[in-house]
Amino acid sequence: MGWNTSVLFRQDVTADEAVDDLAITEFSGELVGADQATSALKPDALYAAESGGWAQVWNPMMDVVMSWEPTDPATALVVFFSSVSSTYGFTLFTNGERSRHYVYADGVVIEDDGTPLPVEAEIARPSWGPDEDFLWSIVTAVTGVRYDEKLQYRVYPV
Repeated sequence: MGWNTSVLFRQDVTADEAVDDLAITEFSGELVGADQATSALKPDALYAAESGGWAQVWNPMMDVVMSWEPTDPATALVVFFSSVSSTYGFTLFTNGERSRHYVYADGVVIEDDGTPLPVEAEIARPSWGPDEDFLWSIVTAVTGVRYDEKLQYRVYPV
Protein backbone atom coordinates (compact mmCIF):
# COMPACT_ATOMS: atom_id res chain seq x y z
CA MET A 1 0.00 0.00 0.00
CA GLY A 2 1.28 3.47 -0.81
CA TRP A 3 0.82 5.83 2.12
CA ASN A 4 0.01 9.49 1.38
CA THR A 5 -1.13 11.06 4.62
CA SER A 6 -0.02 12.63 7.87
CA VAL A 7 -0.75 11.90 11.49
CA LEU A 8 -0.39 13.56 14.87
CA PHE A 9 0.11 11.32 17.91
CA ARG A 10 -0.53 13.10 21.24
CA GLN A 11 0.16 11.48 24.59
CA ASP A 12 -2.28 11.69 27.50
CA VAL A 13 -5.08 13.56 25.71
CA THR A 14 -8.33 12.32 24.26
CA ALA A 15 -8.98 12.21 20.54
CA ASP A 16 -11.44 15.10 20.92
CA GLU A 17 -8.85 17.20 22.79
CA ALA A 18 -6.23 16.51 20.11
CA VAL A 19 -8.63 17.58 17.35
CA ASP A 20 -9.76 20.66 19.33
CA ASP A 21 -6.11 21.68 19.57
CA LEU A 22 -6.08 21.74 15.75
CA ALA A 23 -8.98 24.26 15.79
CA ILE A 24 -11.45 21.68 14.45
CA THR A 25 -14.44 21.18 16.72
CA GLU A 26 -17.28 19.57 14.80
CA PHE A 27 -17.58 15.78 15.05
CA SER A 28 -19.71 14.45 12.17
CA GLY A 29 -21.12 11.59 14.21
CA GLU A 30 -19.59 9.16 11.72
CA LEU A 31 -17.15 6.39 12.62
CA VAL A 32 -14.88 4.78 10.03
CA GLY A 33 -12.32 2.00 9.97
CA ALA A 34 -8.56 2.34 9.86
CA ASP A 35 -8.36 1.73 6.11
CA GLN A 36 -10.39 4.89 5.41
CA ALA A 37 -8.87 7.00 8.20
CA THR A 38 -5.29 6.34 7.13
CA SER A 39 -5.86 6.80 3.40
CA ALA A 40 -6.88 9.59 1.08
CA LEU A 41 -10.24 8.00 0.20
CA LYS A 42 -12.05 10.95 1.83
CA PRO A 43 -9.38 13.63 2.21
CA ASP A 44 -11.57 16.50 3.45
CA ALA A 45 -11.70 15.31 7.05
CA LEU A 46 -9.59 14.52 10.08
CA TYR A 47 -9.86 11.06 11.63
CA ALA A 48 -9.23 10.66 15.35
CA ALA A 49 -8.98 7.72 17.72
CA GLU A 50 -7.26 6.69 20.94
CA SER A 51 -4.98 3.73 21.50
CA GLY A 52 -2.54 2.87 24.27
CA GLY A 53 -2.63 6.29 25.96
CA TRP A 54 -2.14 8.16 22.69
CA ALA A 55 -4.61 10.10 20.58
CA GLN A 56 -3.97 9.84 16.87
CA VAL A 57 -5.32 12.32 14.35
CA TRP A 58 -4.94 11.39 10.67
CA ASN A 59 -4.97 14.15 8.06
CA PRO A 60 -4.88 12.83 4.46
CA MET A 61 -4.54 16.32 2.95
CA MET A 62 -1.47 16.96 5.14
CA ASP A 63 -2.62 20.55 5.62
CA VAL A 64 -3.67 20.68 9.29
CA VAL A 65 -1.48 18.25 11.20
CA MET A 66 1.79 19.31 9.59
CA SER A 67 1.64 22.80 11.09
CA TRP A 68 0.80 21.67 14.62
CA GLU A 69 2.95 23.14 17.37
CA PRO A 70 2.56 22.41 21.08
CA THR A 71 1.07 25.08 23.32
CA ASP A 72 1.88 23.17 26.50
CA PRO A 73 4.55 20.70 27.64
CA ALA A 74 3.14 18.06 25.30
CA THR A 75 4.79 14.90 24.13
CA ALA A 76 3.78 14.36 20.54
CA LEU A 77 4.89 12.87 17.25
CA VAL A 78 3.97 14.24 13.82
CA VAL A 79 4.60 11.86 10.91
CA PHE A 80 4.01 12.22 7.20
CA PHE A 81 4.03 9.62 4.45
CA SER A 82 4.23 10.62 0.79
CA SER A 83 4.93 7.54 -1.25
CA VAL A 84 3.97 9.39 -4.45
CA SER A 85 7.06 11.60 -4.08
CA SER A 86 9.07 9.11 -1.95
CA THR A 87 9.23 11.72 0.81
CA TYR A 88 8.80 10.77 4.46
CA GLY A 89 9.47 12.41 7.78
CA PHE A 90 8.70 12.90 11.43
CA THR A 91 8.98 15.47 14.18
CA LEU A 92 9.09 14.50 17.85
CA PHE A 93 8.12 16.97 20.57
CA THR A 94 9.26 16.19 24.09
CA ASN A 95 7.91 18.31 26.95
CA GLY A 96 6.65 20.85 24.41
CA GLU A 97 9.99 21.28 22.64
CA ARG A 98 10.99 19.94 19.24
CA SER A 99 13.57 17.26 20.06
CA ARG A 100 13.92 15.45 16.72
CA HIS A 101 13.07 16.36 13.13
CA TYR A 102 13.96 14.09 10.22
CA VAL A 103 12.86 14.28 6.56
CA TYR A 104 14.10 12.26 3.59
CA ALA A 105 13.22 12.15 -0.09
CA ASP A 106 14.22 9.44 -2.53
CA GLY A 107 16.39 7.92 0.20
CA VAL A 108 18.37 11.14 0.75
CA VAL A 109 18.23 13.01 4.05
CA ILE A 110 16.80 16.51 3.52
CA GLU A 111 16.49 17.62 7.17
CA ASP A 112 18.16 16.11 10.21
CA ASP A 113 17.81 18.07 13.44
CA GLY A 114 18.17 16.83 17.00
CA THR A 115 19.63 13.69 18.46
CA PRO A 116 18.68 10.55 16.52
CA LEU A 117 16.39 8.17 18.38
CA PRO A 118 18.01 4.88 19.42
CA VAL A 119 15.54 2.98 17.22
CA GLU A 120 16.83 4.79 14.12
CA ALA A 121 20.11 2.87 14.34
CA GLU A 122 18.28 -0.45 14.77
CA ILE A 123 15.97 -0.25 11.75
CA ALA A 124 17.11 -2.09 8.65
CA ARG A 125 16.74 0.20 5.66
CA PRO A 126 16.15 -1.07 2.15
CA SER A 127 18.56 -0.07 -0.62
CA TRP A 128 16.16 2.68 -1.77
CA GLY A 129 16.23 4.34 1.67
CA PRO A 130 13.76 4.81 4.50
CA ASP A 131 10.12 4.13 3.73
CA GLU A 132 6.76 3.47 5.40
CA ASP A 133 8.17 0.57 7.42
CA PHE A 134 10.88 2.88 8.77
CA LEU A 135 8.25 5.41 9.89
CA TRP A 136 6.06 2.76 11.48
CA SER A 137 9.10 1.55 13.43
CA ILE A 138 9.56 5.12 14.71
CA VAL A 139 5.86 5.39 15.59
CA THR A 140 5.90 2.10 17.49
CA ALA A 141 9.16 2.88 19.31
CA VAL A 142 7.93 6.30 20.45
CA THR A 143 4.26 5.58 21.14
CA GLY A 144 3.92 1.82 21.42
CA VAL A 145 1.10 2.15 18.85
CA ARG A 146 0.92 -0.18 15.86
CA TYR A 147 -1.41 -0.03 12.89
CA ASP A 148 -4.69 -1.52 14.11
CA GLU A 149 -7.11 -2.36 11.32
CA LYS A 150 -9.92 -2.84 13.87
CA LEU A 151 -9.64 0.61 15.44
CA GLN A 152 -12.59 2.93 14.78
CA TYR A 153 -11.99 6.63 14.06
CA ARG A 154 -14.22 9.62 14.62
CA VAL A 155 -14.65 11.82 11.52
CA TYR A 156 -14.20 15.61 11.75
CA PRO A 157 -14.96 17.53 8.52
CA VAL A 158 -12.45 20.25 7.60
